[in-house]
Amino acid sequence: MAEPGQWHHLSPWAVMLLWVRGVIDFVRENLPLVVGAGAGAAFIEAVGLREVALAAVVLLAGAGLLSLQYYRRFRFRLEGDVLFVQRGLFERRELKVAADRVQHVTIDQPAYMRPFGVVRFSLETPGGATTEVELPGIARAYAETLRDALGAARTRAAAGDDEGEARPAPPARTLFRLGGGGLTLHGVVSNYAYVLAAALTPLLQPLERAARARFGPWEEVAWLAWASDHPVLFAGVALATLLFAMVTASVLAAWFRFFDYRLLRKEGRYVQTSGLLSRQEQALPAAKLQSVDWVQTALGRLLGRGHLVCHQYGGVAPGVEHLGHSFLVPGLDRASATRLSAEFWPGLEVGAWRPVHAAYRRVQALRLGAGITGTVLLVAALTGEPRAAWMLLVVAPLAWGLAHLQWRALAWQSARYTLVRRGLLGRRTVQFPLEHVQTVTLRQSWFQRRRRLASLELVLPSGPVSIPYIEEAEARRMADEALFRVERLFPRGVTPAAAQGGTGEPDVLDVT
Repeated sequence: MAEPGQWHHLSPWAVMLLWVRGVIDFVRENLPLVVGAGAGAAFIEAVGLREVALAAVVLLAGAGLLSLQYYRRFRFRLEGDVLFVQRGLFERRELKVAADRVQHVTIDQPAYMRPFGVVRFSLETPGGATTEVELPGIARAYAETLRDALGAARTRAAAGDDEGEARPAPPARTLFRLGGGGLTLHGVVSNYAYVLAAALTPLLQPLERAARARFGPWEEVAWLAWASDHPVLFAGVALATLLFAMVTASVLAAWFRFFDYRLLRKEGRYVQTSGLLSRQEQALPAAKLQSVDWVQTALGRLLGRGHLVCHQYGGVAPGVEHLGHSFLVPGLDRASATRLSAEFWPGLEVGAWRPVHAAYRRVQALRLGAGITGTVLLVAALTGEPRAAWMLLVVAPLAWGLAHLQWRALAWQSARYTLVRRGLLGRRTVQFPLEHVQTVTLRQSWFQRRRRLASLELVLPSGPVSIPYIEEAEARRMADEALFRVERLFPRGVTPAAAQGGTGEPDVLDVT
């Protein structure tokens, strides 16, 4: 690393990389919309292919000049335990991030960066929902040095030893490594295929138009005529083909994202590396860990596979975990998940699950029954088919069956750590220490007050966790215990965020 406090610039390759990334982002964001609407083909036909190509060259050249100017105005330095970043095209902005506020470091190397030996270095702080600081093109060796320097500064700040002698760091320890079999099973049981299907939805209409232009009217296609004569067989073959294609796509997505996955414990932080074409490294300080979720899809429960999601301040929503925005440990069986959970939370023991009160099942059955009844009556009114009302005969058993499954799945336990499990087909179990709770809310409806029940909502920095319909006395005991642990761990006047992340000042100081 260069002299402390010295300004550094991006790699010269960053000019081309910024240009390539800008073009890729533009195509990804706009091409499906243009193609799906058919506007692209109409515009080319009206203006002319040569004029469109000339305009594209001009736009690409302009993007190249903007990338060059962005590269020239971008610089950064590490002074003490503070990272300074100056950037901007038309206005100068300076970001300042203290090392003790960093909660997530990512070193990403897409396929087009690997031949040049440069990476994208980014970090997040508790106050941000997205990446706050990004160095879009620096050498891998320097990125690793910068990551280690920030980690060492954070460790010294936490120990109150800023001026002391450097202590030797313990060697890295491998916690988990995912093989090819586990990786393939993770792709089979995960929901990547649904994400891919949603991303490809805008392309369905142009594909249909292209098929019609290629084969003509559907009535003249021989295999479609055969399908109309054998609808059941065709539906079965089509469904099997679709499922096979979705599972294959899901497995391929898992291999691209998590190939050669390794999880390490290194100098007070968890580090994971993975990726087939694009290599990615994520680092999460152990002190920033707020909760750990054990997640299983419906198929994952059948095959005994799932994954762990490590949440921090401002954790992402469950729906986007699979997109790579969270610290995720894939391809785990139950034994590996239990071992890693105990690694994340020392002393964690899974005891007997406690169900919520049976009144929860009754309330859910009434809600589901009302919803299904309303849907059936609406369909009967819109279709003008009164026989659809016969479906009301199955409303009660269907609603009660679904409510019973929800009630059986919802359970909790609380000792040194609190665990909350829920899910109808898939299951999610949230694990966290009570001292990480920021807000405790006890709610009681009129129905709950009559039966001395309550719903407890515990708000963690990574999101809320609710335990509905438990005994009122137990809910108040858990609320008091959570407040007691927080007050014992954090002195009066010191917030949990400040104690775990530093001074309590803004995470990023942005000066324009």
